[in-house]
Amino acid sequence: MKKTLLILVILASFYSCTKDADDAAKTIDYTGEWELVKMTGSFAGSETTGSDMDWQETYLIKEDETFTKTRVRGDSTSTVSGTYTFTNDGLLDETAGVVIYIEFLHNSKNVLIGNCYSNRSTEYLYFNSKNEMKSTWEACDGPGLKYLNRK
Repeated sequence: MKKTLLILVILASFYSCTKDADDAAKTIDYTGEWELVKMTGSFAGSETTGSDMDWQETYLIKEDETFTKTRVRGDSTSTVSGTYTFTNDGLLDETAGVVIYIEFLHNSKNVLIGNCYSNRSTEYLYFNSKNEMKSTWEACDGPGLKYLNRK
């Protein structure tokens, strides 16, 4: 009986976390085209914007829980797609307000996936209180990537 009760409590908490993340996501205008506007490195003064960045990149986030990510680097354009979901299982702690994480699950492993684990096809980004979308990749010495919605 105790095990059954424990399992029910755990399942309820998972549902509650997902529901909370979905409810919080409704407060953000997350659909549309998110354009990479700033790239930072781990060294002071390594911030780049616009055409000075190593690549140009967009996420097209659709209401049907699908996305397309496009990267242009020189003469090469790469595109990948997949599905997304919201979560409040935080990987980073944003001190400036509520943080909502979006989990992008790519249809295939590829070089466009920016995460801390080379063998995963999942990316985590988050929306901060300024309605910016940021990558979590910088937590493991990847570039800091900031996106703005260009609806």
